[in-house]
Amino acid sequence: MTRGAPPVAAAIVAGGSARRLGGAVKPLLVVEGRRIIDRQLAVLRPLFAHVVIVANDPAPFAGLEVPVVPDRVGPGRGPLAGIDAALSWLPPEAESVVCVAGDMPSLSPAILRALRDAPPADAVAPRPKGKIEPLCARYARALAPAIAEALAAGELAVHALLARPGVAFLEDDELRALDPDLRSFANLNTPDDLGT
Repeated sequence: MTRGAPPVAAAIVAGGSARRLGGAVKPLLVVEGRRIIDRQLAVLRPLFAHVVIVANDPAPFAGLEVPVVPDRVGPGRGPLAGIDAALSWLPPEAESVVCVAGDMPSLSPAILRALRDAPPADAVAPRPKGKIEPLCARYARALAPAIAEALAAGELAVHALLARPGVAFLEDDELRALDPDLRSFANLNTPDDLGT
């Protein structure tokens, strides 16, 4: 962590319905012999003093010794609601949270460190191959009111939030220097993805 910077927390956003995977709890799927959630926690815990799981049902995550918080606006509101829940959970000493999707089995410590240690901004998002990745990104506490307002208005697109001034990006060349195959951004959406 950058000296003098406020601590950054981490959140695994695990609230998706996984319709294309038969409703499976995606973080519990096994990839290369380990559950995704175990793979993620092994990477996140050494980098972040505080880690939370955002999920509306805490039962699948019992025994992990990680707090589980639900969406504040109820289920079915998408990733923006998960980011809102993560920001509402933030410990007082933290000013931002790195949010990762619960279906990303190959998170790179170097990418997470770059997000954690980037200079202050309302948000810091990777842009691999020119495409913004909102669920492997850092969000500042200062964004909480704008997110709550968007949710109240039914505006659920995270990309709209990341189009605001005050958002910084990690571009493709920088990302590839840290994670050459960009494996951090691979996620599981279909049964075919389990073979990766």
